[in-house]
Amino acid sequence: MVDIAVLGHILKEKIIFPDREIYPVLGSPVAYSSVCMASLGVDVGIVTKIGKDFPEELLKVFNETKVNIEGIKICNNSTENKLIYDSKGNKRVEFLSKADEINFEDIPDTFLSAKIFTISPIDYEVRFNTIKSIYNLGRITVVDIGGYGGGTSKNHPVLKNGHEIKRICPFFNIVKGSIEDYSHIFGNAVNEVEISKKILEWGADISIVTLGSNGSFIRNKDKGEYIPAYPVKPFVDPTGAGDCYLAGFLASYLDSKDPFKAGYFGSAVTSYIIERSGGVIATRMPSKSDVLKRINNFKNTKL
Repeated sequence: MVDIAVLGHILKEKIIFPDREIYPVLGSPVAYSSVCMASLGVDVGIVTKIGKDFPEELLKVFNETKVNIEGIKICNNSTENKLIYDSKGNKRVEFLSKADEINFEDIPDTFLSAKIFTISPIDYEVRFNTIKSIYNLGRITVVDIGGYGGGTSKNHPVLKNGHEIKRICPFFNIVKGSIEDYSHIFGNAVNEVEISKKILEWGADISIVTLGSNGSFIRNKDKGEYIPAYPVKPFVDPTGAGDCYLAGFLASYLDSKDPFKAGYFGSAVTSYIIERSGGVIATRMPSKSDVLKRINNFKNTKL
């Protein structure tokens, strides 16, 4: 039994910066968020697919942090990519191979009573029928839209009227995307306030738009609020920051059901992640006490 189940591909990744490369590392929204949540004390399980060639050493972190891996299924191929940053910090993804789609039947029976289901695809690997089946369980549902035409997707069609996002919003309580994701989906002239209004109009209860160094914007039916980014020293690697923001958000929301309190917790989690590098490794992930200490320090110093 798990409190949160996360669906999506994990991948073998090469991260290419202008001045260095890191390879191989464990990557993907599911990998970052599940390991981060486990480090924060959440009982979390992953549902994913990998090939027989997936490096065993990259999977060790799940055992180290006690992520439930009952939902890892073996298929023909693993997902592998190159994540390439330019000198301005912009990123692009090159896919080298891709695992099979993830279906509702791939979810272990022991996960079906989870309190929260989070769908965090890389590139459309969790299809609409699976979304509907999860919704019908009557649990809290969450989606990271990066894998539905956003920053992690192979193709970035500009969808002026929403299309796929509009179709899936009614099936999710919480919709999270970065401002970069939304620029791919709607075009460059995007605004977090207007985006959030659309997301709620289309059926979601809570919209989260992450804004990089500008923090995040959260809206529910009652209000919208900007959540500041916590200052960090030093800034090392932004990879996985948004995924771990959502992990921190859900770790807090699981108990509080307060999206704005959860946003501050998620922001503090993110500040730890970007101070370190190396992909999904246990030493990048804070404990709950680490996060609470950083939040208290932030309030006391009024930074």
